[in-house]
Amino acid sequence: MSKRIFFATIIILALIPAHFFGQDERGQKTEGWAFSVEPVFGARLGQCKEILWNKQSSGGYYKISELVYDIFPAWYFGVNAGMRYRRFGLNFYSKFFVPEKCGQLTDSDWQNDAKYGNGDTTTKTDYSEHTLLLQANAGGMAGFDLELQADYKFYPTDFLTLSPLLSFNAQYISFHAKDGMGYYGKKDDRKRIIYPYDDVDHRNVEDFNGKPVINYDVYNLFLWSGVKADFFPCDWAVISLASEVALYSIMFDYDYHITNGKYFFDITNSILFAFRQTIKAELKVKKNLFICQKTVFLFTGQSEGKSYAKLKKDDAYKKNVNSKAGGQMICVDLELSLKFSW
Repeated sequence: MSKRIFFATIIILALIPAHFFGQDERGQKTEGWAFSVEPVFGARLGQCKEILWNKQSSGGYYKISELVYDIFPAWYFGVNAGMRYRRFGLNFYSKFFVPEKCGQLTDSDWQNDAKYGNGDTTTKTDYSEHTLLLQANAGGMAGFDLELQADYKFYPTDFLTLSPLLSFNAQYISFHAKDGMGYYGKKDDRKRIIYPYDDVDHRNVEDFNGKPVINYDVYNLFLWSGVKADFFPCDWAVISLASEVALYSIMFDYDYHITNGKYFFDITNSILFAFRQTIKAELKVKKNLFICQKTVFLFTGQSEGKSYAKLKKDDAYKKNVNSKAGGQMICVDLELSLKFSW
């Protein structure tokens, strides 16, 4: 009931007559104050990666573990709110993810060199796949994507505006994996090898059959900068394109491997290593009402950083001196919304 009252209040406020404010008929220029409220509904498609590199016996690092968390899809809802005074604008974007099944987790390991120092860094020794869900946190949601963005408009022509952008973006999502199958190559101490996971004569197979496997929480912080172009092809449509790069980004991730009681904590960061492209179309229904469709592509490179671990019985994490952590996120957000402006 409280959600219905909240959205009803937004709609009523948005329908306040627009002639008290300074936005022109096309919504391009603002001589005084202008406001907008935009309830949104959408889905995120993509994947998160958690990577661990281990120091090789002969020097250098190699990938010893990779977990891939699918997002197919992660449903969300939210509200975008904006205010503008003349050329300057401030926007707050919010998305809240709904707990639901979202695909599959795959876990791969390359353990030969770490176990025996035999120089074999390419044989995949362990592989498992599990049902993946978005897990509700204390607030009842499975995560959020919050952003505060500032822009300043320039008007080079009657049908185009250009706006430098600067924004701070905080994202959090919580995963839970269960069920599935695991395939683990057998160890041969005499030969000093671990067999490949897909060698059917030299492997162990485990059916998790409803068992919980991994909990994974990931936090991403971005400082975005870029440029947005708004096109006004006619009186009833606006097309927006925005290209941005992350001046700085940092990722914190916590994962608990339930089957063996191990906890891991990684911190990775990067500069100019994440990119975002936004395409949005706004179609006018009435003077102050628009139907909108927005697509946001986000890509990060494989950032690197520090890895920490502990057992369930331990009080504190210890740094993995022979390892380094990595993370990556690739996704696209598809959303529909109604925009009320005045």
